[in-house]
Amino acid sequence: MTIEKTVSELAEILGVSRQAVNNRVKSLPEEDLEKNEKGVTVVKRSGLIKLEEIYKKTIFEDEPIDEETKQREVLEMLVDEKNSEITRLYEQLKAKDQQLSNMDEQLRVKDVQISEKDKQLDQQQQLTLAAMEDSKTLKLELDEAKAEFEEIQTKQEEEAKKGFFARLFGK
Repeated sequence: MTIEKTVSELAEILGVSRQAVNNRVKSLPEEDLEKNEKGVTVVKRSGLIKLEEIYKKTIFEDEPIDEETKQREVLEMLVDEKNSEITRLYEQLKAKDQQLSNMDEQLRVKDVQISEKDKQLDQQQQLTLAAMEDSKTLKLELDEAKAEFEEIQTKQEEEAKKGFFARLFGK
């Protein structure tokens, strides 16, 4: 025997308005509700238990219920809670998979950027090496030019020391 109560019966038992109970009943999950033979919405035992918790009042204390039905209803409530937890965890898992996918894409982009920076660094090193070689070449040329200049200057100084006639006749 299932225990079901209409909104009017619940309002009378709980001592609140029919409208207040109706609003609470609308917030219950579909599995806690059904329609009776007259088409009136009734709250099943699982929904009544939830309403008892909300209103902190006993709704069906004088209703006889066997132990097997109690256990079955408790098990149904536990299964519902576990199913909702599984659904929540599944949604979290999907979100984590999406985050991992995004991170994989970001890593791929970073790998491309690192590769490009490595190329640029290699080019910079090659340019620096070429510039250093050019600098060495220019230094050697400068040293040679200085040596030639000093040699010419030395010759000119020697010639300046020679007398007028020696310079004139080339001796």
